[in-house]
Amino acid sequence: MNLEELLALLDIESPSELAYFEQFTDLMEQPQDIPNETLAALADGMEPDVLSELVDNYFEDVINFVPDSESELYTLLHNISTTLTSLAESTEEDAAQVFAEELYKFRTWYLLENTVLIKDLNDDTEREIPLMEALTAYRVQNFTDDDYLFDFQDALGYRLDEYIVSLGSLLEDDYGDGDDYDGSYEDDEDYRESGD
Repeated sequence: MNLEELLALLDIESPSELAYFEQFTDLMEQPQDIPNETLAALADGMEPDVLSELVDNYFEDVINFVPDSESELYTLLHNISTTLTSLAESTEEDAAQVFAEELYKFRTWYLLENTVLIKDLNDDTEREIPLMEALTAYRVQNFTDDDYLFDFQDALGYRLDEYIVSLGSLLEDDYGDGDDYDGSYEDDEDYRESGD
């Protein structure tokens, strides 16, 4: 898929028109493969502050539906969000390419890889599904007769490149220098709201 095809899929004529949350959600959850080069061309044609805000808003929405008991998954998604937001804001010469590579890796892991074991408690069947599908099932089961048990352990294997982001620096940014950090996220407003 080239840039022109992606723009047509998103029903816009230029990257600068990608400015709304719904449009970015369509991009992030598009089941078709979008090559690095196409993602880089899209990012390169957008204002950095607009792109970073869209990334931040999208991940805030995703993180809100992480189960309360899954603090490791919450932290991982938060770190991915911070990485992508920082890359989107960067004005370095190769920033769009690095952003595209990290976004491609995230989309593959989030949409395509079967990393979550889900058990249907109504009929005792088990299957493995992508993280996005699992979080969607978790989100909607309160409004249906579905009753699932989720095992997110295999989804935690996502690796952020060390040259892009340091976990220690992220925790320092959010929780101070780490001396007082006790591993609890209950004081994090975003994390508390994810359980509402």
